[in-house]
Amino acid sequence: MPRRTARGRDAAARPSWGGDATSPRWRRGRDAGNLPQSGTDGTATGMIAVARCVSTGGLDLLPCRLVGGAACPSPTGHSPWSLARSEPVGLQLMRLSLLFVSCTLVLATLGGGCPRGAAEVSTLPLITTDDPAAEAALRSARDLVDAGQLREGETRYREFLRDFASDPLAPVARVELGRLLLAGGRAIDARPLFREVTAHSDARLAERARLYEGAALQMLGQSAEAIPLFEPLVGRTVDPEETQLLLESLAAARENVGDQPGAIEALDALLRESIPVEARDAARARLSALVAALPVAALYALAERLPHEGEAWPEVARRALREAFAAGELHRVRALTAALRESRVPLDRDLQSMALRAERTGRVDPQAIGAILPLSGRGREVGQLALQGLMLASELPGEGPQTGGPRLHFRDAAGDPEAAVRAVDDLVTLHQVVAIVGPIDARVARAAARRAQELGVPILTLAPDATLTRTGDLVFRYFPTPREEARELVGEARRRGARRVAAFFPDHAYGRSMRDAFREACQAEGLEWAGEVTYPAGATSFREPIEALRALRFDALAIPDQARALTLVAPALAAAGALSVDGQPGPRVLAPSVALDEQLVRTTGRYLQGALFSLPFHAGALDGPPRQLQDAFRARFQRAPDVYAAAAYDALRLVRDAARGLPETEAARPMLAERLARGGARPTATALGGFTPARGPSHGTQVFELRGAALLAAD
Repeated sequence: MPRRTARGRDAAARPSWGGDATSPRWRRGRDAGNLPQSGTDGTATGMIAVARCVSTGGLDLLPCRLVGGAACPSPTGHSPWSLARSEPVGLQLMRLSLLFVSCTLVLATLGGGCPRGAAEVSTLPLITTDDPAAEAALRSARDLVDAGQLREGETRYREFLRDFASDPLAPVARVELGRLLLAGGRAIDARPLFREVTAHSDARLAERARLYEGAALQMLGQSAEAIPLFEPLVGRTVDPEETQLLLESLAAARENVGDQPGAIEALDALLRESIPVEARDAARARLSALVAALPVAALYALAERLPHEGEAWPEVARRALREAFAAGELHRVRALTAALRESRVPLDRDLQSMALRAERTGRVDPQAIGAILPLSGRGREVGQLALQGLMLASELPGEGPQTGGPRLHFRDAAGDPEAAVRAVDDLVTLHQVVAIVGPIDARVARAAARRAQELGVPILTLAPDATLTRTGDLVFRYFPTPREEARELVGEARRRGARRVAAFFPDHAYGRSMRDAFREACQAEGLEWAGEVTYPAGATSFREPIEALRALRFDALAIPDQARALTLVAPALAAAGALSVDGQPGPRVLAPSVALDEQLVRTTGRYLQGALFSLPFHAGALDGPPRQLQDAFRARFQRAPDVYAAAAYDALRLVRDAARGLPETEAARPMLAERLARGGARPTATALGGFTPARGPSHGTQVFELRGAALLAAD
């Protein structure tokens, strides 16, 4: 008697774990509705079955069909990744582990068997049996399943395993029964059947059992246990259906355990296989979602190790390019751009712009200096004065092209932090500036400073915010902070005999911060804090606050408010006897720089004799750089410069001097920052005189005393 084989033939046949290019096309149903559903009569209803033949160590795919002889519908293409976050694991795997129904085993002598493609060849050993009864029993179980009688088929498989437990076909029956149970959602019953076969002497049958045991574990939600079963099989499957099952399952399992990069790699491998269009679309959608959610560090690492010829790398690389540009990692942008171009990956307009800008930042123009100022909206008057100071320092003509000196490029921040960030990008990537001056507003300056630090360009901010220099080693602060002004004023008051200091201040953020600064300065100078009284911000009447102030004893009074408020406060205090009038003895006023303007001395000076003012810039100076700036500014713009015009003027001149001889490369910017931080005090129109190694002003401010109608330097 000829030996019976698991294929039902003793002739050479197509291998299931291998296969060839002539293998017949197949389809499989993927909707839950296409899974086996038993009716009262035990037959399957609406089930798409994939016919398989028993082969060496497993089953070969054949064209699918509806049980009952109807034509096979198109596959639905559902994917486990599209369901991974919303459906139970069991249902996910039911979409993934479809019902595989064995084709009828027909003896070679009857001319039956599974249909096969032309020129199919196999040199693989076949699993055979010498027992016709065993062969007939297995064929009977397959016939029932093929007819849609799933319960009866399951019973017949179990009877086979009971009656022929030692037959060579028993491992094949276990795998077939296990897949039948798996497709019905009974993974807990199916897994032991696969487990028994994983150590089979036929390596291909054992590998197939491990594949389906992994599928069972995945269905049970045990992704961590399934992954070690899946991973050794990658690259070993040739059967398209099982390759798709393996890679889909591996991707879902890795995602479930939090290994998003690993899931992307599995999907990338899947998309290099020949899979149905619907499954390909689902895989691409899940791949895009995973790439979009990937942490930046993992994104960069994945861009380094993914094969460039797959579908995942271009998507990963494009997002990595965007993230690198946003983080100011322009060297990474350039490297990614080069790799994308080498692989002929198209870039959209935004990515092309980022790539171009990153390439341009490899060059620096040491003569190009940027500025970010409020040229519209609130603060535009201050911004325009600062711009005029920059124009004067850069020798920029009022009309016509610039003929010499630094090249000034300016942008309007309009009080918007996001606009300031965009301005930094433009100045660095389009104009290749060596440094930036501004912004003025503290909130806007913080945003601009962060971006400048990311892009590696020095920025000289004009905001009195002590936290700015903490942003990084390229961020400079030109204006003194409230604490620096308070320290200078209290120190001068102590030298002039003051012992007790009080504060009379408006109830707003600046007033409270200055109150704190004066109190800290008193403690540092060893003076007594006499107390404090607040008044409403914007008040025009001060009767009740002044009554409270009169209860305090002090010989110096800090009034941290704007000049227009001081013109109201000073006369009210003098009328109440809290201040001296016309040189009479009395408490000395301590006022920060915001408390003085051109009108104050003329209108209110008689009430403020002996007052000490903190002035980073004194427009009424009689000689030296302040006078030179004042004369040049008036001649050019027909008005006096303010402190912002003077600070912008000084900042640009400091950059200009430090930029001499710098190379036209990215190295110019850190070299410029080093020169600015180590340059020490310099002659400037303002009192600030350059920068310290901590990137703050060399001198906090200068103190002036009001005598008559003149402000005289205290030192």
